[in-house]
Amino acid sequence: MSLSSPPDLPTAPAGISADETRALLTLLLVPGLGPTLVGRCRAAFGSAAAALNAGSRLARVRGISADRAGAIGRAIKEVRASGAVDRELDAVARAGAAVVGLHDDAYPALLKLIPDPPPLLWIHGALHADDALALGLVGSRRCSAYGREQADRFAAQACAAGLCVVSGGAYGVDIAAHRAALRVGGRTVAVIGSGLGKPYPADHLDVFRAIARDGRGAVVSELPLATGPRPENFPRRNRIISGLSLGILVVEAAKRSGALITARLAVEEHGRECMALPGRVDTPGAAGCHHLIREGQATLVTSIADVLDQLGEAGQSLKLAWEGDPAAGSASGAAPPPSPAAAGLSAGQRAVLDALAGGAVCAIDTLGAATGAEVGSLMGDLTILELRGVVEKSGGGFRLKQGS
Repeated sequence: MSLSSPPDLPTAPAGISADETRALLTLLLVPGLGPTLVGRCRAAFGSAAAALNAGSRLARVRGISADRAGAIGRAIKEVRASGAVDRELDAVARAGAAVVGLHDDAYPALLKLIPDPPPLLWIHGALHADDALALGLVGSRRCSAYGREQADRFAAQACAAGLCVVSGGAYGVDIAAHRAALRVGGRTVAVIGSGLGKPYPADHLDVFRAIARDGRGAVVSELPLATGPRPENFPRRNRIISGLSLGILVVEAAKRSGALITARLAVEEHGRECMALPGRVDTPGAAGCHHLIREGQATLVTSIADVLDQLGEAGQSLKLAWEGDPAAGSASGAAPPPSPAAAGLSAGQRAVLDALAGGAVCAIDTLGAATGAEVGSLMGDLTILELRGVVEKSGGGFRLKQGS
């Protein structure tokens, strides 16, 4: 069972360095070398290509002993000789997916900033630059009816406010959030704990396919295509959910919920905002949320306006548009908000227009360098300028809209 799709499925752009992608893939296909050790190898030798030829020097890498370095060296030779890399890339192409490396322009900008970004991402569907305006929405797999209802409500309204909804594709809160985003025509990213060729849970295959097929977002994994679901994969994928998001909203979680891992990563390692929804005080399923709030690790929120208030300048820009459309506050969130009321541009928005004044198409990195803005704030400003009708997407970047 896989996520195979029609040939015209939009996919993530190809990487800028095929050789480095192949080198990373070679390392990831070596038994015992997971994404963490591959990342350390790449950092130690400057590139994955250099790490492939490091031989006994691999023992310099934290977590690799001298004996293990020898075994890894032999395994690298076996992977190279076996044709496994070509088989993986052929399978990815047949599935209508793409492999994007940390070195590629198509790699999500926010995810690059975390301490342990995945060396490679397998992507089915398409990630857009403005998906950096994202809310991670997580919670219990065994959630209550209240939890599902609130996941649906917040995901729908987040999409209507211009946010992409990121979650883990699991039972309970996760799948409720993805379904709500699809229902209202928003964008959503499912980060799964298995390879794209063995998506888990299989019960959600229809949702995963709809996300990719209908151009509503992407299904993402850091694991080779045929990797099955393993317990150790799921805590690690939580860092990707946090890394792709401006902030994390915990809808419903018990004290030992995996959602709390995501919340901890967001606060302690990624510098992201963490929010939690309160529940009944006598409900064990809400105890994790109450713990986060009590310990000051999460802000209590009860509405999407509260969420936007926590997302810095990007959130405030989106809130301006949100509050300009009275219908956007409905639970259905059926469409993105129209242009906000004519108000003065912020300093950040003026800086973006100045950077685009020459008429050329500018990539996100170029605009960031020109304005000095962080990715989240920059994407918030670009979204508002798009809503105002003065900026438009073009290719892989943005430009002034003709006639504006």
